[in-house]
Amino acid sequence: PLATQAALDAFARGGNAIDAAVAAGLTLGVVDGHNSGIGGGCFILIRLAGGGLVCIDGRETAPAAATRDMFFLQDGRPTDALSRMGPLAVGVPGALAAYARAVEQFGRLPLATAFTAGIRYAAEGFPLDLVYARKLANTAADLAVFPASREILLQPDGAAWPAGHVLVQRDLAATYRSLAAEGSGWFYRGPFAATTAAYMRETGGLVTAAD
Repeated sequence: PLATQAALDAFARGGNAIDAAVAAGLTLGVVDGHNSGIGGGCFILIRLAGGGLVCIDGRETAPAAATRDMFFLQDGRPTDALSRMGPLAVGVPGALAAYARAVEQFGRLPLATAFTAGIRYAAEGFPLDLVYARKLANTAADLAVFPASREILLQPDGAAWPAGHVLVQRDLAATYRSLAAEGSGWFYRGPFAATTAAYMRETGGLVTAAD
């Protein structure tokens, strides 16, 4: 419902369906983070008013340093764990680039306006629904492995936050504010890319700033 309202707000500002869809998508990245987010990818299908069709491929891509055997153990057997969790599982995210392309080519509003609701819900928080709380409970052991996800998504004792807990994500709010102010270049070619590359070097990941 929060993302739907963000879409309706885009219409109220004079935006079209593209602006509304992107506003909803960016808000989902905050309030429905187990399904969506700027760290992932997407496909966007647009039917233009004149009947033409546009497809924007924002699917994640493998980092340039990826190899055929990167998910294999020393005994030659593959392991699902390496491809599902941790730095080697990270692809180069395409969702944000797709959102930006859609709005810049086919929308009516600046991309910055699409971050409005997401910034608010990330900074001020929103109450977890039953689905989100269940997802956290089911993945609590994995979330506990990484300091950042443990601090944000779990209670101090390691248990998942229950439904109704107001989840605040200050770092995500700061990221959204920077994107609203500076555009997607900040993410792909600026400070965020450099920060991501440094984290990957420290933790054994493959994504670089050049990616």
